[in-house]
Amino acid sequence: MKSIAAASVVALTALSSHAASTDWGQHDLLESALGLTAGGVIFDTFSFSLAVQSDVASSVSSLGAVGAGTYSLFAVGADGVLGTADDIGFGAWNFGGAPTVHTVSLAAGNYYYAVFGLASGAAAYSINSAAAAAPVPEPETYALLGAGLGVIGFVVSRRRREA
Repeated sequence: MKSIAAASVVALTALSSHAASTDWGQHDLLESALGLTAGGVIFDTFSFSLAVQSDVASSVSSLGAVGAGTYSLFAVGADGVLGTADDIGFGAWNFGGAPTVHTVSLAAGNYYYAVFGLASGAAAYSINSAAAAAPVPEPETYALLGAGLGVIGFVVSRRRREA
């Protein structure tokens, strides 16, 4: 019995894991973080909130032996707890080597990235996220559109009368 317990302790130590939770608070123009591990399972979360509708671009790149690397973007559900069944996924992407940028348009609210990977030795990854408020048309834009449609309507009605 003692040998089974000792073997279990050795196995659990060998399968070390890296799990961290970071709260960026209100998303700034650019957020970035570095994750380091000596090996094992990586499962980190990075939460943030948006005050207004924004276009959010993100990428993850890895250094070292990170296999099966993925990261996902979720909206925090009504219960306000990360990682529960009511969270809504917006995308899941693989990472490794050169980063690829993924852009998603998000409404105001609370969100988080979940980074998952399996490192066979010492490894690191970098997550970067940029948020820019989505452009909102100014009232002058709508006034100009209405004036243009009015002119087109006037020209069409005048041509009908002349024909």
